Amino acid sequence: MPSRRRTLFAGLGAAIAGGLSTRAPAQTPITRGFTIGAGPIGGTYFPVASLVATVVSNPPGGRTCEAGGNCGVPGLVAEAVATQGSVENVRKIVEGGLDSAFAQADIAAAAAAGVDAFAGKPLTQLRALANLFAETVHVVARRDRGFGSVADLRGHSVSLGQKQSGTLPIARAVLAAYGLGPRDIDSRYLSPQAGTQAIREGEIDAFVFVAGQPAPLLVGLSKQLDLDLLPVSTFVIAKLRRERPWMTTLTVPAGVYQGVESRDALAIGAQWLAPAAADEELIYGTVRALFHPSVRGRLERGHPAAAQIRLDNAIEGLAVPLHPGAARFYRERGILKD
Repeated sequence: MPSRRRTLFAGLGAAIAGGLSTRAPAQTPITRGFTIGAGPIGGTYFPVASLVATVVSNPPGGRTCEAGGNCGVPGLVAEAVATQGSVENVRKIVEGGLDSAFAQADIAAAAAAGVDAFAGKPLTQLRALANLFAETVHVVARRDRGFGSVADLRGHSVSLGQKQSGTLPIARAVLAAYGLGPRDIDSRYLSPQAGTQAIREGEIDAFVFVAGQPAPLLVGLSKQLDLDLLPVSTFVIAKLRRERPWMTTLTVPAGVYQGVESRDALAIGAQWLAPAAADEELIYGTVRALFHPSVRGRLERGHPAAAQIRLDNAIEGLAVPLHPGAARFYRERGILKD
């Protein structure tokens, strides 16, 4: 697994591209760091978090927003941090190890309520900055195994994601909806990278992967191995949504992954979170920068999932209360009503 301290310092390139000042400043400019917990390098969170970090950064020496430079918080240098995913992210937010992070809506809700992986220890200090994009629950299988349904995984080896990931709880919920418990499958707990290698080499038969589509790992894997996405039935989707109202559905179009037909799938909202104690002005500035008109093109060109980040759905399906700084911005824009 890549080092968990591997980071991408975003925003510095903007300063270079914008041209450094030729005149020495009277005093050293104040620079402030800001971490965004992402996920594994091969998933969707890391590239999108890296892009968001670039958008909200505004390091000293760069062009002003009016002159075509970054419109982020003055002096801010944000960085995307690779992690195991949602469960680790929400814990680190509360513990002070991350300034902010991306997390699945279901994980944020479970953390706030103190259930599932957070049983007995509710994380009540989580606050939302924005709903970002929908993540697809991919149930990926080798086509040569001949599976037609999730129910067919009984007795087979399946990776459910790492134990600190956001994939594991939803993978267990989907399997349970088909009557499959821990003893009904050969459970593995692999990272997305390890899971793709294991299925390619025939060490496992299937794995569950929660990521925005198209997920780069699956795009590459589908070119090396005949894959299928196992469908989730309408009945199971309805059952899961009754228990987890933040779930949605979407379609994985044919050809998104080579050789894979169109599939209806479950989806979970990816949300940007911060601690309740985060500075209100800082959060206000980062949210305003994310939705500044000048960055719309960068988001759309930067990643398919980032293209879904839009003001009109920024407060839909939030699993935890809005941070006051974010709420102030949404009120000013008429998105949030008192």
